[in-house]
Amino acid sequence: MTSAARTRLERIRASAGIVKLALQQIEDELGGPVDAELLAQVLRELFDEADPPCGVLGSLNQLLTAASRATTRTQLDDEDCESAACAIEEAAAYLADSAGMRLHLATSTLHPQGERP
Repeated sequence: MTSAARTRLERIRASAGIVKLALQQIEDELGGPVDAELLAQVLRELFDEADPPCGVLGSLNQLLTAASRATTRTQLDDEDCESAACAIEEAAAYLADSAGMRLHLATSTLHPQGERP
């Protein structure tokens, strides 16, 4: 690994560490008593059906999509790259389609009046 690649990896690790700390903060907020309305609002921050790219899952979807595109530019055999890129794209789609829709169902159940316009 080159020095530049090591530096990029260090920046990525630092950014991932910040994300982990932020998610831990959210988890800590959910550790005590929480009413249904607050819980629904927290879940809406994770997945915003009105604007999916704005939620946390949307951001992860965009990140995985970028990783998939990067995969196609690697030095692997074309078939291996395609297979890996496809798997990453499926993971990205799962976040928005399956996980996101399940969170929407949960938030609608917890606090249906809280839907964003």
